[in-house]
Amino acid sequence: MGMDQDAGLPEWEVAIAGAGPIGLLLAGELAEAGIRTLVLEAAAEPSAIPKANGIVGRSARDIAQRLAGSGLRVVSPPQFPFGPVALHLGSGPRNPLHVLAVPQRRLEQLLEDRALAHGALLRRGHAVAGFVQTDSCVQIDVRGAHGENRVSAAYLVGCDGARSFVRKHAGIGFPGFTSDQIARIARVIIPADAITPAGDGFDIPGIGRVAAMRSNRLPGGGFSIAPLAALDPAAPADLYLISTHEPRGTAEPSDDVPVDELRASIRRVLSADLPFTAATAIRSTIGNSRQADAYRAGRVLLAGDAAHIFNAGGSSLNAGVQDALDLARRFVTTLRGAADVDPIDDPLDGYEAARRPAVDRVLEHTRVQAALSGDDETGRALRAVWEKLVAERAAARAVARLLEAA
Repeated sequence: MGMDQDAGLPEWEVAIAGAGPIGLLLAGELAEAGIRTLVLEAAAEPSAIPKANGIVGRSARDIAQRLAGSGLRVVSPPQFPFGPVALHLGSGPRNPLHVLAVPQRRLEQLLEDRALAHGALLRRGHAVAGFVQTDSCVQIDVRGAHGENRVSAAYLVGCDGARSFVRKHAGIGFPGFTSDQIARIARVIIPADAITPAGDGFDIPGIGRVAAMRSNRLPGGGFSIAPLAALDPAAPADLYLISTHEPRGTAEPSDDVPVDELRASIRRVLSADLPFTAATAIRSTIGNSRQADAYRAGRVLLAGDAAHIFNAGGSSLNAGVQDALDLARRFVTTLRGAADVDPIDDPLDGYEAARRPAVDRVLEHTRVQAALSGDDETGRALRAVWEKLVAERAAARAVARLLEAA
């Protein structure tokens, strides 16, 4: 992989750092348009850690359209969480919200298959170790298991997550703030005789009634539980996705949380032990609310979590999908546009102008969701007022339209 010496041009038109869902979606869009696309992924294998479980809003419809035939189905749920508050949206065509339930690992596999089928090249175990921009390309240092080499691309896109090397190496700042709450997330097996479906949730001996698929506010913090089969029909009936939310203290996020730490967090939040018999994929996260100072630095651009992260769940993937689709259209115009297009009028210059206002809106509503989850007097007052406001279906649907447009 290197310079095309005969043509004097870079071999690759677009190189993408990161093979998460946003990088793979972008690669598929570009490759489908005939753009020579290289994806560089530092990890040698796809991550087995469960992350997002679905896509919301117009992004759900956009993904389902591109993955037609995969068996994925978009639905409009009669109820949907906005932070700790349930939005009762009802059913029928007036429900404005669309949801695509799909585990992130399956989504990544489907997007990878699509990108490869259209001719993109994916190199796992190859990390971007540095890059230098010239007038005509980006020369990228790539580190793999057998050492380093250099590749060249007309453009480089950082889809390499919240700790983006590409963003940092390009000198782009990432202002915002870090939450004082920590979430611990796991997949657990709860025997059928230890949990009973009840209404929109479950009765658990020693704990009582808890709602499913949304956060339950308890004296010790927040707790959520969802049967994994609701997100993945192939999952066992006794497998649940759970999470606790509580003050962070001095804890740091980790992808390898001991089961004793999970049990202790559950005990603090629920004031009781959850009767699970096994736990896997235990991790912890701390919310951040940040947006890059710039989405472009010359021939280097950012998309997805490299460009923005949010302190309420369920929004990062939705916003990243729209980044990828918008950026792909601009690349196609730039690299495959009509010969008489004015080269001074660079379509890529409009990328940030299009995406920043949309991301600003997502930052606003995710910060509201985080504020509604507060355990202090202000948080409790906000929830009390908010629950009264969205008790009206018209108001709940108005909020849902905000989520749909994200």
